[in-house]
Order: sequence, then C-alpha cells, then structure tokens
Amino acid sequence: MAVTSPSHRAERARASLEYLAEHAEVDQYLPIGQIWDGVSESLPFTEHESVVTAKGRPRGESDWRWSSAYLAATGWLRKHPDGTGRWALTSDGVKALADYPGDELYVEAKRRYAASRLELQSSIDEALPTSWVSSEASQRKLLEAARLWVENCLQDAGSMFSSGASVWTAPTVSALRELWDRSSRVEGKNFEENLEVQLAGQPDAVKLLMAEIVALQILPISQIMGHKRKTEKVHAVLQLMEHPVSIPTVFDEAFGGGAFNPGSGMMTMINRAVTIILNLAQAWVDLSAEEQERVLGDPIAWRELVLGVEGDAFPTQRYSLMYLVHPGFFGPIVSDSHRHRIRDAFIGEVGGVFGGDGDDDLRQIVIALQTKNGKPIDFYKSPLRERWLDLPEPVAASPVIPPPPLVDPSAIDPRGFTPTDVDTAALSDELKLDASWLDRVVSALHRRGQIILYGPPGTGKTFVAKALTSALTGRPDAARRIQFHPSYTYEDFFAGYRPREKNGQLTFELAKGPLRRIADDARRDPDVAHVLLIDEINRANLSKVFGELYYLLEYRDDEIDLLYAGSGTDGGDTFSLPPNVLIIGTMNTADRSIALLDSAMRRRFSFFELHPDVEPVAGILDRWIHEHPQDLPLPALFAELNARIVEREDRIGPSHLLRRDNLSQADLHAIWNESLLPLLEERHVGTQVDVTVRFSLRSLMDAVARRAEPTPPYPT
Repeated sequence: MAVTSPSHRAERARASLEYLAEHAEVDQYLPIGQIWDGVSESLPFTEHESVVTAKGRPRGESDWRWSSAYLAATGWLRKHPDGTGRWALTSDGVKALADYPGDELYVEAKRRYAASRLELQSSIDEALPTSWVSSEASQRKLLEAARLWVENCLQDAGSMFSSGASVWTAPTVSALRELWDRSSRVEGKNFEENLEVQLAGQPDAVKLLMAEIVALQILPISQIMGHKRKTEKVHAVLQLMEHPVSIPTVFDEAFGGGAFNPGSGMMTMINRAVTIILNLAQAWVDLSAEEQERVLGDPIAWRELVLGVEGDAFPTQRYSLMYLVHPGFFGPIVSDSHRHRIRDAFIGEVGGVFGGDGDDDLRQIVIALQTKNGKPIDFYKSPLRERWLDLPEPVAASPVIPPPPLVDPSAIDPRGFTPTDVDTAALSDELKLDASWLDRVVSALHRRGQIILYGPPGTGKTFVAKALTSALTGRPDAARRIQFHPSYTYEDFFAGYRPREKNGQLTFELAKGPLRRIADDARRDPDVAHVLLIDEINRANLSKVFGELYYLLEYRDDEIDLLYAGSGTDGGDTFSLPPNVLIIGTMNTADRSIALLDSAMRRRFSFFELHPDVEPVAGILDRWIHEHPQDLPLPALFAELNARIVEREDRIGPSHLLRRDNLSQADLHAIWNESLLPLLEERHVGTQVDVTVRFSLRSLMDAVARRAEPTPPYPT
C-alpha cells in the first residue's frame, strides 16, 4: 500500500480550486464538506487513503485538508476566519488556475509557501534586536488591518472600509463628535440600538465613520470576543447606511483573532471607549500636516497625543490605540498594572537600572529577552509568567478608585449566553416539560457550566439534552456529542499519543480528543456557547477519563499542568477550560446509581432527575395525548406497567409510547415485544419474576379494562 502520492495531492488541490470556480463566485464561501464531496467524486481514494484515522476521517481527506494550507498561504484560497469550515476562491486563485496548468499549480503553491515562511522568519530574525515582535499569525493579521487605518485614514483622510470614501476628514469627524456629545443614552437599549437612534437621519459618511471607530475599538480584543460578535457589531452600524458597504477581507480575517484580553473594561464601557477614539480623531484632524507627520512617525509623540485627549483614564483603551499604530514600541500589553509589574520583575535583563521612560524600559527588556532566546517572547506563558504574573500583586500606597462602569447591556457573558437568551417557553412546548423546571436547568448550566440529566431508560434524557444544546448554541458547529463506555480513556477524551504511519514508518503523534477540540473552538469564538453532550456519562471510569481535568470544571479561570507535554493551549503544557464550554451529561440510573458516583463528580455537576413518577416527566403522556389523540388507553397502561415494577430505578419512561400517529393494536404489540419486554427481562435477571406473565400486554390491558368499568352499587 502506498501513502498519498504528491500526484494525488496536486490533483486534489487543483480540483478544489476548480470546484469553487465552477460552483461559486469569487470570494463566495462554500462548506468544506460540499467541496470535498466534489473533489473525492472525481478523484477516488487509494486503498491506503481509505483507512479511517482516529479523528473519524479517511486518510485521503485528512491529507487533502492539510495540503490546503499551501493554497491558503499563497492567497489563492481563503478559509473563513470564524472557523466554521468554509472556503472561498480568490481572484488570485482564478488567475493561478490559468497561469499554472496541471500539477504545476500545487508545485508553485508549495514553493511560495516555503518562500513566505523563510521570508517571515527572516523578517522576524531581523526585527528581534530592534523592536517588540510577535510571531503569532492572529496578531500579524490584525496589524495588517491596523496598517490600513494608519495609511488610509490617518495619512490620507480616507476610509478603512470604502476605497472611494473620505470620512476621516475634519468636517465628518467634527459632525460625528458633536452628535455623540449631545446624544443621550436610552436606558434599556444596548449599544447598537442606541446608535440606531443617535445616527438616524445622518449622512452615510457619518455612519461609516462610526462603524470604523467601532471596528477599531474591538479589533485587537481576543479571548472574550470572537469573530461572530465582532462582525455583528460592525455590521449593525454599516446596515444603518442608505448604501451599506461590506467589511473588507483584511478586517474580516483580523476579527478572527486578536492581540490581548483586555478584561471587562473594553467590553462594558464601550461608550467611554468610543468617546476616547472620537476625541483622538478630533485631535488628529486639528493638527497641521507637518504635526501629523511628526506625531505619526514618533512613538513618544503619538503616546502624548493619545494620553492627552479628553476622556476617562482608561489605560487599556489608550494603550490599545498606541499599540495599533506603533506595535513594535508598545507591544500587545494594555494593562497598566501588568506593564509595571513586568518592568519591575525583568529590569535586571537591562542592567537593573530604571530609565526615564517606563514604556521604553519595557521595550528594551523585550528586546533583551528576544535576543537572548532567539525568538519572540510571551510574558503570559511559561517560563516568563512565573517570574511576575504568579507572584502576589504589590499593593499601591494610594489606590486609585475607578469610576463606576457604564455597563453596556450587550456586554458578552463569559458563558457565551445568558439564561434570558433561552426561550424556555418554546422549549417547554417542544418537550412537553414544565417551563419552570427548564428555567432551573438553564440557570444551573449558566451558573456552574455543567449538568447531568439522570433517570431510568425511556425518560427522554438524550432528547432533552439535544434540545437544550440546540437552544443554547444555535450553531451545529458549536456542539459535539460523544458517548462514554467502559473502555473510554483520558486519551480518547482529551489528548494522547496515537500510532501513525508516516513515510512508511510507524510513529506516534499527539491526537486531540473531543474536549480538547471543543475548547479550541470555544477559545476562537468566546461569545458563543459551545456544548459537549456526553451520553451515558456514568458508563466510563470517570476519574480515569477526566484525570486532572476535574479541577478545571470548578476553577475555569485557572491553568493546570497536563499529563502529556504539548497537549495544552497553543501546544503548551498547561490548559484552562474556557467558560463558554458547557457540558451536558446523561446518566442511565438503571446502570448505576448516583450514590455510586465519584464524590468529586457529584460536587462539580448539577443533577436533574427525569423519572416517570415525578415532575417534569410525570403526566407527560397525558399532555402528549392531549395534542396527539390515541384510541388506546396509553396513560392508564403506562401507569399499570410501572405500578407492577417494584424497584424505582427499574421503572420505564414514557418515550416508547410518545407517537404522533394513532397507535394500532399491532403497533402496541410490536413496541411491547421488541422494546419493553427485552428491557424488563434484563432488569429482572436473577429474580423470581416471570416477566412474560407479570408484564404481558394482555394482563396489563385486562387490568386497565377492569379499572375502567363502572363500580356496581353496593347491594342493600
């Protein structure tokens, strides 16, 4: 058996671009699954490529996905930045199809990819001794977008979003600033809804300028705001225009990443942040051309301009603006406290003597560490973080009391949802369960992050869990469903080494499990709830499966050292569980009682019972039949069945009888003989109960009929 040949890779690479060219417009996204179906139909697998990998994909498909990196790096293929698995053909890709026939297309893509990697490394190496450098692709993308702001807006008074517009001009900036100053905030409306009121009747230039200011404010934010929420915020303003414009690709891609987690301030005090940016825009257009040139070319002069504009102190927002224009001087650290603590902890790297400028001291420290390590550094990762962030923060002699935050109602909840986002009334109607019970479940999930639905078979645990998942995420790509079993392990669940064949040799590679993958997805989209549904959670050895991850269920903000090196966040050795990863487990109590669960498990989950004898399941059959009438006396039959079952956990749930069509005698016999009697036989193994007699359908129906007969009068 041969591995995937270069010829097959080249053919599939070309077929991918050709499929997009035939089935979509330039820059129009198509689902990756659709593209793969088209490619694989024309280029079938070899025997080796048909083998399914641990991730559930054939080797040939996995190889095709990895090879697409070459096409994306050349700019011929664009992958949607929200991570939902959609690709688009670019205009350069159309040209490449014409310029490079046959396999030459793939060969040229690989050549350009290798050259760009060398060029990037060369540029990084060249910059290490002179400026603050980042090697992260997400930061490079956002700085490319920031460069458009500098060149198109600050230098040319144009626009970031529309090449034909001039909105960073004195008249437009002044008009928007005056409007902003005299507008009052309407209580109960979020930021976007207030803007709709405030910008009503304004020309498109003013609305476009506001959209670009909002984009600047959220552009560098990472972790707590993802691509979806960023684009929604900017789109909400652009749609107020009479002639809306679209978000350019460079910003769309940059919105998928970020440079720093600014804390809650830049999220909850967005009005104050916009005020600072507007005041900066006004100060900028008030400068002469000569002053603008001087300020833009000098980091210290730019800092003086940013710090000098009116508004709250708000150091995170002001340092964000400094970073966007002079990233090599100020770097992606916007917390004033963090900057001081890092400077104090690492001043020994530059001789142990503080200079006259704290920001320049910090830059010199970064350059010294970069030169020493031969690569960019990150103060928030080991081993540097242990030297400052993990130490107690010094107490200031005269603490500054910040003003109370002006909370924007649309601020992102760390869970990715709020309980009020979930329409429990609609869920109640769909599931025929009490809405107040569903409110409690949703509230517990928001409060704790993980719940377990438990009960005997047939009570709808998995059905309810799937409905909750859909209501919470609203996106199929933000949910994963797995099932535990006795042989399930930590390596299956989180990460572990798996054998792989590579170039004809057996190697071991680190493979991510479902929890690790959904954590990556959630980190990319922090404003969206991501749900991991674990069916039959109690069938595995939970202590063995969760391992050290138990700790993170309770302490989501902490990082923990992992069992396998390199299996952590960004390939590190530590891992934290994002707060917007929600876990819904289902537990069949016929297999195992809650009392037998590990105490650590019971402490970290909220438990909700689904049992035929108690609400919300009790009475569900009556509510169902009210909407879907039946000729047979199903509620009475169901009650008689469970009355004959002695053990509480052996009782049967009503899901077997929840049918929309009118059940016939033949249908009921099939359900009884094919589903219920085998289940009852299993539950009564080793007892003296004759299941076929005690629970026969005829016996139960006779009992129901007798109870339905009118009671004769007592003889006198």
